[in-house]
Amino acid sequence: MDYISAGDIEKYSYCPLSWWLSLKEKNSENEGVRRHREISNEAKRGMEEYQKKGDFEKSVMYLAVGATLIALVGIAMLYSSFPLAIAFHSISIFWLIVALYMLWKADVLVVQWKKMTFERMMVIIPLASMVASIFAITFLLQPNFLMGYLLEVLSMLWLIGATFFLYLSLKAEMEYSKIRKKLKLPDGEIIYVDDLEKAPLLRSDKYGIQGRPDLLLKVSDNYIPVEIKTGRIPRGPLFSHIMQLTAYMVLVEENYKTPPYGILKYGPQIYRINYEDDLKKILLQKVDEMRKALKTGEVHRNHHRVSKCLHCSRRDICPERLA
Repeated sequence: MDYISAGDIEKYSYCPLSWWLSLKEKNSENEGVRRHREISNEAKRGMEEYQKKGDFEKSVMYLAVGATLIALVGIAMLYSSFPLAIAFHSISIFWLIVALYMLWKADVLVVQWKKMTFERMMVIIPLASMVASIFAITFLLQPNFLMGYLLEVLSMLWLIGATFFLYLSLKAEMEYSKIRKKLKLPDGEIIYVDDLEKAPLLRSDKYGIQGRPDLLLKVSDNYIPVEIKTGRIPRGPLFSHIMQLTAYMVLVEENYKTPPYGILKYGPQIYRINYEDDLKKILLQKVDEMRKALKTGEVHRNHHRVSKCLHCSRRDICPERLA
């Protein structure tokens, strides 16, 4: 299948003849391309900082939980206590009963996401039961002051490690916020950046279109494509840009999930474009027209606006230009 790119859809929507002439052009780097590359590099750095933040937060959690467990075992080593052993045994038995209930519940559930939730809990709850059993056994042993003190010191070292990773996490979060403010991006996690080397090309086998959005933001459970325009700032979103963004929304729908909207960004100005059936129909109509033009080779200017020709980068070679 011959795929039509979202960038070509934008050019065709601006002017079919301008798009046709662009097919014969050699790719050259201009100011817009350079500016886009700068934005992509900054966004990639932001994405990396956000990923670091998540990794550091996991380290903080593991070290903090580990320090707590080590400290509790250390306390248990310092003295024995039969009542505490009974208490921890009771907790362990309770968690085992809960685990058996979760196992039964996961088996009878039909709804997949609920089933997965109970299966995740099945992993966590037996671990809690095991930890409670270890404490119960430890409290029955004879006191071992040296081991108890060593474990308390080890617990302090783990807490120091947790504090260090917390510092790194906060530093990464501040750097990410700084980059997001510099690019004037809306809230959301950057999960995709237009990058010819690393970013996968999104494709729709159903409609035969492809492309790479400038950015893909994850907002709650939604994936929002972002198209950034670096040229002049218009009074409102241009039709050709809306068509390009709609193409990205179709691609996100097929590769991730249906987005509620997409974002067009002109400098500091941000427009939300809702993903609607009418826009999708217009887009698919444009794609059909482009396929026919590629077969017949017959393409003409579709407007009578002098200003459009004045702002067109191909007006010098256009046989139907108005200015």
